[in-house]
Amino acid sequence: MHNRSINILLLTTVLTFSTLYVPQPILPLLAEDFSVSGSEISLLISLTLFPLGLTPIVYGYLIDNISARTILHWFIGILAVTELMLAFVMDFRIMLGLRLLQGLLLPAIFTAIVTYISNLSAAHQRQKSVSRYIAATITGGFAGRFITGLISDFSDWRTAFIVWSIGLLIAWSLLWKLQKDIPAQCNSLEISGIWQMFKRPLHFRVYLTVSIVFFGFASALNVLPFRIKDISPEATESLIASAYMGYLMGVLVSLNAQRICARLGSEINSTILGILTFGAGFLLFTSTNLIIIIFAVFIFSTGFFLMHSTLSAYINHHTQSKRGVANGLYIAFYYTGGSLGSYFPLIIYHNWGWYPYLMLVIISTMLGLGIVLGLNEAERKLK
Repeated sequence: MHNRSINILLLTTVLTFSTLYVPQPILPLLAEDFSVSGSEISLLISLTLFPLGLTPIVYGYLIDNISARTILHWFIGILAVTELMLAFVMDFRIMLGLRLLQGLLLPAIFTAIVTYISNLSAAHQRQKSVSRYIAATITGGFAGRFITGLISDFSDWRTAFIVWSIGLLIAWSLLWKLQKDIPAQCNSLEISGIWQMFKRPLHFRVYLTVSIVFFGFASALNVLPFRIKDISPEATESLIASAYMGYLMGVLVSLNAQRICARLGSEINSTILGILTFGAGFLLFTSTNLIIIIFAVFIFSTGFFLMHSTLSAYINHHTQSKRGVANGLYIAFYYTGGSLGSYFPLIIYHNWGWYPYLMLVIISTMLGLGIVLGLNEAERKLK
């Protein structure tokens, strides 16, 4: 029963993360179809990410008081309907509205899944379970981009949205088989409770780090299709989708995060290595050779997901109560960085060019590394 519930949640994770990133590989195509600029079309990603940075804190308290299974039943069903509606939309403003609505649904789904998995897993299995969840998010992120690109080449982009809505309906039907969970029954939402969690030195540094580094990572993935089109205007949607294959390195990294931490001696060392690897990969991303750019995606994805897999388990390991709130804050900061990174750097890229954009991401990465270097001191204060 335990394994079946976990597997259903992992499949649901793959499909919901696919939904999040469906438009990304076809952003240039959508910009042409709707006659909007590159920075405007990027709102299809950033507007969906934006609520993920605001609502998980509230959802964390909600999930601590209401069954996560109940939350998933409702929100996955509504998400499937919105995905189907996107296949038939003709007005760009309506499309933005639907994507914003999806952004309000997704954080509840993600927070419910990670909290359910953490509570269902024994303490010694929690790192492994969270790593499997991270692997599922990465698989979904790649599938949403890659399959959408292929479908858009062989049919059209509207067909892709129909396919993903069917997948979500399948997940919704399977959720009825989930093992019933018992909420933690925390008190009502209190700002002081959120503030107490946030101001812990260790938690504070983790939240800032994931936000800042994801800022750079999200910007790189949004710039990627435009960068490829700039270098090779004849590039197809399938080629652009294939450039995201390096994203799958995150699956290998997340499933081996525990071993990597053990080999390096600590979770902090693993996080530092991840950020340094991300920075090195991003520097390769500056090439005008498409083969090197695709290779760069492999490198900076490996680094980013090593950091993310390590810190997401790290925050659960150092949180003894109210994990819904702790995970909610983690997701909130994570996607706040992603939302800002998927839009504002694109404005710099489209208006001022590659090198100002490059400097922005390098500076943000160095800032994230500096914050992580203070985690050892934060651990000592916790003890």
